[in-house]
Amino acid sequence: MVPLSSKDDAGFLAARILGALRISASEFGYRAQALLAEALGRTGCAIDQVARVGHPDILVRIGGRTLRIQTKATGQRHFVLSAADLEGIRPRSRDEEGYLAVLDRGPPIVWTCVRCAKARVLLERAVPLAMLKTMDDAAFSLQCTSAFVDLVVEHRDSIEAFTFSLMSRRALARGS
Repeated sequence: MVPLSSKDDAGFLAARILGALRISASEFGYRAQALLAEALGRTGCAIDQVARVGHPDILVRIGGRTLRIQTKATGQRHFVLSAADLEGIRPRSRDEEGYLAVLDRGPPIVWTCVRCAKARVLLERAVPLAMLKTMDDAAFSLQCTSAFVDLVVEHRDSIEAFTFSLMSRRALARGS
């Protein structure tokens, strides 16, 4: 866990650590997705799915609810939500909730998590990341960001080995 006094700096450090990886944008997105799943597992969520293909990207259970999470990682200042991504996070029952989770590569690294009900207005529109921030579930976004940053900083010397395959297996092992 990163000491409280350096929490503000940790997001910048995590951005530098991840920025030093020599991988494609696509591979970065996959790793961010699996790292988020592992980070959520560390916060007490049971991880049921981390999908390399299809929608949603991550299925987690917490507090009697299932969260359908679609992840995106970007270094751009704008974002477009596709119909397939929105459909993937649409709740299928009363005990489900959907989230669009967008990782702003920063610096600093920040997850912005928007509930499906609010994300609907974004469909097929290029919107600034700042607009997503105004729509986010602040508590869940902070939980995701803190756990993700802690994981990256804690493993900074071995982060290159944290592939999608390894991290998704680790996250799923927490769910069993």
